[in-house]
Amino acid sequence: MANELSGKTCVMLVDDDLSMLQTTAAILEDEGYDVLTCRGGKEAVDKFHDTVFTVVLDINMPDISGLQVSEAIKSKNQYIPIIFYSGYDEREKRVDIRKHFRPHAYVVKGSDPEQLLDTVAGAVGAYKNIRENVKLNEALRERNILIEEFNRSLEDKVKKQVEEIQRTSRLKRYVSPQIAESIISGGGDKYLTNARKLLTICFSDLKGFTEASENMEPEDTVTLLNEYFTEMTKIVFHYGGTLDKFMGDGILVFFGDPVEYSNHAERAVRMAIDMRKRVHELQNHWLETGCNIGIYFGINTGYATVGNIGSEIQMNYTVIGHQVNIAHRLQMEAKPSQILITPRTLSEIKDLVETEEIKNVKLKGINKPVDVYNVLKWKG
Repeated sequence: MANELSGKTCVMLVDDDLSMLQTTAAILEDEGYDVLTCRGGKEAVDKFHDTVFTVVLDINMPDISGLQVSEAIKSKNQYIPIIFYSGYDEREKRVDIRKHFRPHAYVVKGSDPEQLLDTVAGAVGAYKNIRENVKLNEALRERNILIEEFNRSLEDKVKKQVEEIQRTSRLKRYVSPQIAESIISGGGDKYLTNARKLLTICFSDLKGFTEASENMEPEDTVTLLNEYFTEMTKIVFHYGGTLDKFMGDGILVFFGDPVEYSNHAERAVRMAIDMRKRVHELQNHWLETGCNIGIYFGINTGYATVGNIGSEIQMNYTVIGHQVNIAHRLQMEAKPSQILITPRTLSEIKDLVETEEIKNVKLKGINKPVDVYNVLKWKG
């Protein structure tokens, strides 16, 4: 194109009035534009090409109106600026044209030539920016295509990495971060699966919390519970316990899965002793708020089902079974500061703890009375 060779910006000028066409073309050419003149609407539609940066368009023409020409050119290039240059100076007509045809601008013929030149300069500058943005978008699309191809080639690897992160996140809900990382780094892929295992289960609860919370502000209740659960979780993870859930002010912990400790009974009892000690320390400032709260435990060792249990919407990794129920019943029978354990648990640690026997304890849901043991202290 001629304007590409000259380096000038091409402006299309359309007007059926030859005198006005020549006068306006001269004004634009003096400003440095390469002007493509057209004496009618059909000629303008036919001659329009990609190197045109702005169209200055008369409205009232005999063959095709400027409004029709505007729509035809916009169908070829939706971004091209259209400047209506017309003798219509009635405000209502101009407002109606702007509303329906959305031109870049509307300049009344016979006005100051500087107004037309400023309007054309603004239109050309805006179109240059649009063309640059289109080029950038095209480059981005091409880059995105390359990125999509690259991502597809790495889809399997990314999927595996995401699955590993998800497994690690799930593990960290139940065990300490160190244990979770150890299991993952070891390449194990059979953890958090459904199985029947020999476990030690521990239930703990706060004695007197319900009564105390009735006289506390909600914020103070939440603060106390958060402090309590934070301190207890540290101890649970220290001994390698699996944190099943918080139940009100109660905690369910089990040992033996996903890490299969040979001394899971010992870990559970030592954990309970340390939790009891820490609660006694916390009681000092709990008493300042009028809360006389103690902790008590029920611990049992036996075979239980462990795994993901729930619905398709929500699953929890938990333990169920008769031995779990016994641990819970023990906790319900315990008095503040008592750690009640079953004979099976004691048999695993009998030389390590000092206990007192409590005979003929009637546990809810258990037909025969049982003998249980209250842990007094750890001999070590």
